[in-house]
Amino acid sequence: MYYNPYPYFVHPYHYPTSPLAHQLAVRPIPHHLAMPTTNPFPPVDTGKLKISATRIKAMLQQAQLLTDKIDSSQQFAHDLMNAAQLSNKTEVDRLITSTGITMKFDANYTPDNFRIRLMDSGCCGITLNLNW
Repeated sequence: MYYNPYPYFVHPYHYPTSPLAHQLAVRPIPHHLAMPTTNPFPPVDTGKLKISATRIKAMLQQAQLLTDKIDSSQQFAHDLMNAAQLSNKTEVDRLITSTGITMKFDANYTPDNFRIRLMDSGCCGITLNLNW
């Protein structure tokens, strides 16, 4: 006698076919649901992108002023971190301005990091995240 280790009968057709299966596969996509064939976006104009890239270069130079000052002066880094931990916003802003940054900025700090965002009139911006 033959022993079958699989208690279930294996049928060669796993899924039963129905007459509806063939109808569903042939049905075309309705026109109102199809993807548009035209480009919905305006034509590409790189003018504003180029202006943003130019302004970002200036922002990177401003950010370099701050990071160089923090890196080169132990006293400045201590004063900035101390003022931030004491939530003394006027002192933090004064210290940042003393590095030579001339553009508009917004400084935020938490107990474990310092975040400064350099902004340029709605064009673009850079955010520096410094952890301590």
